[in-house]
Amino acid sequence: MRKTAPQRLAEREARARSELLDSLFDAWIGQANNEATLARLGPVDPLNPRDVARALKADIAGPFAELTRETQTRIKAALTVLANSNGAEFREYWLDLRGPFGTTEDEADAIFPVVARTFGVKLPDTPPGG
Repeated sequence: MRKTAPQRLAEREARARSELLDSLFDAWIGQANNEATLARLGPVDPLNPRDVARALKADIAGPFAELTRETQTRIKAALTVLANSNGAEFREYWLDLRGPFGTTEDEADAIFPVVARTFGVKLPDTPPGG
């Protein structure tokens, strides 16, 4: 069955968000079980917001600050779309990322709010799917 124009557009927009997240999480792409990364970050409990925030500040916030204002704005816009969705897109992205921590859907769900807040994205009053 052929996809409709809105379906194709939605897929393109999801790919664009994924590419923006790649630029945000570049330091962690494919870093699962990387000893140097794990040693630098120390233990990170993906269900503990303080641990996640510490890891984000250690490896992700610095490079984010060095991105152009336009790219920062586009990343924040992508995170805003994800904040207002059901969480499935971020879960899929996070698990494909193979980052240094958070390997389950529940962990990805716990990580996203910390990511959003770290980069100044307001979360909806009602959590996605709630």
